[in-house]
Amino acid sequence: MTDKNFSKFSQQVQVHFAEQTYTEGLSLTSKHLTDFPERFGLINYWRICMAAQIKEFPLANKILESTLASGIWIAEFLLRQSPELESIQGDPEFEHLTGISLQMAAANPPEKEITLVARPEDACEPGQPGCPTLIFLHGNIDTSRNTIEHLVELPGKGWLVALPQSEYVLLTDGYSWADNASGVTQIKTSYAKLAEEYSLDPARTVLGGYSMGGEVALTAALTSEIETAGFVCLGLAGPNTSEPDQWSEAINQAKGRSLRGVILLGDEDFTVPLENVELVVDKLNQAGIETKLIPMPGVAHVYPDNFDALLDQAFEFIFEE
Repeated sequence: MTDKNFSKFSQQVQVHFAEQTYTEGLSLTSKHLTDFPERFGLINYWRICMAAQIKEFPLANKILESTLASGIWIAEFLLRQSPELESIQGDPEFEHLTGISLQMAAANPPEKEITLVARPEDACEPGQPGCPTLIFLHGNIDTSRNTIEHLVELPGKGWLVALPQSEYVLLTDGYSWADNASGVTQIKTSYAKLAEEYSLDPARTVLGGYSMGGEVALTAALTSEIETAGFVCLGLAGPNTSEPDQWSEAINQAKGRSLRGVILLGDEDFTVPLENVELVVDKLNQAGIETKLIPMPGVAHVYPDNFDALLDQAFEFIFEE
């Protein structure tokens, strides 16, 4: 199964969480568990949450036990702080399994400084003309390897695509952005290394990302020393977007710069209220940072099927004469 298929599946799962139809969601995730072996840990995390919500604690513990037995651990933050797991806290078996998960995590530290790169054939090498560059950040509990599938068309159009992977891990093979500041620092490090290894065109460099990755990318575009033409964010979400006034400081730092950007948001994406995203767009435009909000009909908090075409549309806006 492709990551695009997983996006559709994820959309169905999120509907069950939003509508609190946990029994049906548990049935759905159990039915399709083997369809996405590379997402085994994440799907089981969803299953644990749903089982806990309907007070099926023995089932939740059994799923967690099987997850650990497969070699996949879940970080303490998810097991202790997830609202969906509040009811199972203190259950003796859950506490025992949580301890095992923490031991496994300590024995298997995450990979660091991972950046996947895809580029046009025989291009972007040092000494060659600089390539237009998209630095794109994965969403939370995801990887650069899964994300690159949504960007495979760009190298054929002349783009170098770089996907830094967060150093903060929430489950085996599930990386997340802990906060905007540390994410921006990692982008700057990745960009400096990219500039040493490839020929980039700063005037045609775009920062982008999905969900929390989009918020980190937007923060970097507004505040960092990276020379960039603009930004493109899919399903923008994160602490600043949840409290739009928190964007004021970053936006003020970008005043006077020739940044342009696009935010893509599904009309069925309820991760952050629509009015919050609209307010962020208004704040950017009022500061002279031309930003376009592109709605995506029938799309939830996932990658849309026409993401390639939407990226082309975003680039046209960013580089508009």
